[in-house]
Amino acid sequence: MHQTIVIFNERPIPVQFLGSDEKQIPSLLSALKHCKLTVSRMELPSLIELYGSEAIVHTENGDSYWLPVF
Repeated sequence: MHQTIVIFNERPIPVQFLGSDEKQIPSLLSALKHCKLTVSRMELPSLIELYGSEAIVHTENGDSYWLPVF
């Protein structure tokens, strides 16, 4: 499994690539920036799993959010 770190809201977050690769990072960051409804509910993302055109964002309190990435 391939992994990298992205910076979101001035905080490093590990990203695991499951069926995806680094080419999706710009789309992921754009989705995080523009999906206000989902991102506004998130508390302290701790891990992002990237599956092709979707991401699962896990938070430190155990919640998970599905986020379309395009």
